[in-house]
Amino acid sequence: MSDSELDEILNGPSFKELVDEPELLALFTEDRREIARAVHTLIDRCLDDGDFQGHLTDALDTAIEDGCGEDAAVLWIVAILAEARSQTAIHTLMRSFAMEDEESLCNAAGIALLRIGVPALEALMEWIDEEPGLDLRRQTYRLLGDCGVIEERGYIEDIKEFLRARIAREQLREPADRALEEAIAASARLGDYEQLDNLREIFVQGYEGRNTSIQDSIESLEENPDGIPFVPSVTPWEESYGWILEEHLESHRVNRPREQEDASSSHHHHHCDDEDCEE
Repeated sequence: MSDSELDEILNGPSFKELVDEPELLALFTEDRREIARAVHTLIDRCLDDGDFQGHLTDALDTAIEDGCGEDAAVLWIVAILAEARSQTAIHTLMRSFAMEDEESLCNAAGIALLRIGVPALEALMEWIDEEPGLDLRRQTYRLLGDCGVIEERGYIEDIKEFLRARIAREQLREPADRALEEAIAASARLGDYEQLDNLREIFVQGYEGRNTSIQDSIESLEENPDGIPFVPSVTPWEESYGWILEEHLESHRVNRPREQEDASSSHHHHHCDDEDCEE
């Protein structure tokens, strides 16, 4: 990196300087009570005004473009869009999720996609079917393995089905380009007991019984014959935002626009078999 490139990074604009929405300025404080009030107000605004969701999504895009993705105010925007279940923001959140070098933003975006639920998960699965690079596939499988926390419980079966197809696809790749262990681990975390015999076959025939990660996944399923998805005692959302949003969640969920409710209940991901999916 040249000195001029380094200077450009160090002296680039802050996110606050880039913001043109007056309502967002309240996010640039260290006072927790003021942050709480601002976040609640902005969530309500998003629920009432689809255009404002677009403005917040644009602000997030701007932050990413200008290298401000790790700013605290940016991470609050991610949380606000997630709690509003903003479908407008899904593409930008996926882009944020892919930015592994910006760890805080990547982590926040992953939690947000889980919070949005079915529309975001469908988009993620379609993305994976486009065969992105190894690191992104690994990362996405890990996120899908956390879907025991989603509100749309019935949709977990769709995710299990998707992971079965992905496990088959990953097996066809060269060993150095496989995210097979992560796909199998996700399947096990969702309690896909029907996969147990298949995983045992992969373990024995593909790895000669020597793969610690796959062995752990098999043992996890053996101990879970009822196929209960893993749900942590404290969800990632609660761990990150419970202190500020706990009282807000239920009282304002009823304000979610009807079209968002309908979309959450009606989405269904199409799964293709290996032959149909060939590129």
